[in-house]
Amino acid sequence: MPPKDGKVEVRLEALRALRRGELPAVTTEARRLWQEGRQPATIRVRRAYLRNHELKSVEDERKPLPMEERPLAARMITPKGVALKLHLMMLFAAQCSAKPGKAWKNPYPVEPTPQSDHSWVGLIATIARYRGPGIQGASVATNKRRQVTEALKKLEGLNLIRPTKGPGRGRQGFDLLHENGKSTPAAGVPYTVPADGEPFVKIPREVFTEGWVLVLTNSEIAALLMWLDALEHDRMGTSDPSLFITRVTSAVRQGAYGLGREAYETHQQLDAFQLLDVLRPEKRGYDGRWQEFAQDSSDLACHRVALTPNGFSRDAGEVVQEVLQRRDALGDWSRPPNAPRRYWRIALHKPERGPNDRHEGRRSDLDLERKHGMVVDSSE
Repeated sequence: MPPKDGKVEVRLEALRALRRGELPAVTTEARRLWQEGRQPATIRVRRAYLRNHELKSVEDERKPLPMEERPLAARMITPKGVALKLHLMMLFAAQCSAKPGKAWKNPYPVEPTPQSDHSWVGLIATIARYRGPGIQGASVATNKRRQVTEALKKLEGLNLIRPTKGPGRGRQGFDLLHENGKSTPAAGVPYTVPADGEPFVKIPREVFTEGWVLVLTNSEIAALLMWLDALEHDRMGTSDPSLFITRVTSAVRQGAYGLGREAYETHQQLDAFQLLDVLRPEKRGYDGRWQEFAQDSSDLACHRVALTPNGFSRDAGEVVQEVLQRRDALGDWSRPPNAPRRYWRIALHKPERGPNDRHEGRRSDLDLERKHGMVVDSSE
């Protein structure tokens, strides 16, 4: 019997409570919001929200980027806060109402009112238990409002929202600001839906309508944004014309996306949830270790990642709970035995340098792979 993982047990208990509580109602509300609105197939998020324009220098994992140099999404990775989830839900709601290039003129109130069909409290699910009577006791509703209030303070501090009633009064109403991080307390840039010509990453709408944004951890969400961005803007083809893959090196993960090793390791969870297909080089195991390691081995390569077809179309709560239960019992992140995996390994071949490559300086392995090709082995 593998040793128990306390974090997994706590997460599993919290998810069960969430599914018994408000998760179904909040997911239904998000689905209704989409159905009654413009029904965008994907939600656009500007790249500056999750990726630095210029690659920052990071010495090693023990000395990560200072918080102020990380992209906004990475600054909201906290164990319990809901700021990242709430803000993404705001972007989803805005794009259900406004066209690309347009502003959202009628944002929802924080709490329900007789005049509004939707509210931010109604579009976010939190673990807020009743802890009994007494001076320190608080109702579930009070605890939830407290979490939402803290999230609004975080978003105000990052200049992603501007309270309409004055600083620190976001619960009384706010305007949504541009997610590129250019706003300041003195001059806020109003939010507009990203237009066609802008650089953005596309999030499947099912991330919101099937509850994924509510049940994934902040680290998993931030890593998922990184992979979606890389698959959109830095992908490569394979011998299978239907499969596109990408990779993110340690330098890019840290210096561009501002994510540490812990966030990167969530590829195991995202693969177990069947959202990503993680394609591992032949000599690299699930734990990242190499067989027959040599310092200058030509086989050294990052995991390659592909998007799993229709992975987000399933009920997030059900999928994640099943995986957590298996992780708690078996001690590893794995898919069900009968789960499909179209591509189970990737055979990387050393890119052959042509005569012109010798004089092109330090070209990345991915650039060479694009030029010279690679082989993907598939198994049904």
